[in-house]
Amino acid sequence: MNINKTRVGIFAIILAFLILFSISASSAYTIGNNGFEVTNHEADSFTQLSANKGIQTIEKNKIPKKWKSYKDYAFQVAKGNKIKYKASINSGGDILVTNLKGMKVKGATIDFGDGTKKKTTGWISHTYKKAGWYLIKVNLNGSCTGYTLNFDNPQDVKANGKIINGTKIYLVKVTDAPQLSLGKSQPITAGYYSQKSYRRGTIDYLVIKVANVGSKTSKATKISMWYQKSGDKNIGKIHPKLKKYTASAKLKALKPGKSTKIILRFKIPKKYSKIVKNLRLGTSSLKQISKRDALYVIN
Repeated sequence: MNINKTRVGIFAIILAFLILFSISASSAYTIGNNGFEVTNHEADSFTQLSANKGIQTIEKNKIPKKWKSYKDYAFQVAKGNKIKYKASINSGGDILVTNLKGMKVKGATIDFGDGTKKKTTGWISHTYKKAGWYLIKVNLNGSCTGYTLNFDNPQDVKANGKIINGTKIYLVKVTDAPQLSLGKSQPITAGYYSQKSYRRGTIDYLVIKVANVGSKTSKATKISMWYQKSGDKNIGKIHPKLKKYTASAKLKALKPGKSTKIILRFKIPKKYSKIVKNLRLGTSSLKQISKRDALYVIN
């Protein structure tokens, strides 16, 4: 009996060792003033996908239920658009290691989910030929030469860091339709008819940049502007006292890749000028624009 107990004890120790070894083999995190090393699952937060242009946001409520787990890493592109992608290191790191410096990707693979898989350490081009939903899987190995260590007191460290076998999965919607979008650089600017209006902060009109980032020509339509009640709880709610002062402007048809500017002129009674804080663009035409992106806040 004593021998059996001894064997059982030895077996339990070996089993525990194997379990610990398998855990450390599947994911590891070593960190300190002399450097850090993250592998596999622990390296995922250090991994990301970059794109040079042609990427559009997508509202989370438009993502199918089966893809909801990727809602924080979702975007959309137009079918046929040639876009450059790159696997890159997230300088934000995680809770313990942030503000990475001297980052370098030593090897990476991007699987675009349509049968295309490419190895790269720099920018690569890809074009989706069919509309639909795809998962993009990014895997990389990389390093850095400095970082901020967040223990009790954050401190900058000049030491090497290693990111090994990090993976991040993105959801992309490839559309085969017009996609009206607000311009990337200062899409909404305020205009004034006089210095007096400018000094008072009384906006007379808005200049709005709109582009068709889709793969087909859009139809002529209208863009409306109305007044939203202040506060996060009122997003998308029109101000009851200003409902009848909604303004609109015509938007011409736009070919893929083309953009234009429209001017929305509006005027409200002086007695209401102090309650106007948020101008909201109607998003029925700008279907690819999130509600927050279509908001102009008056300071």
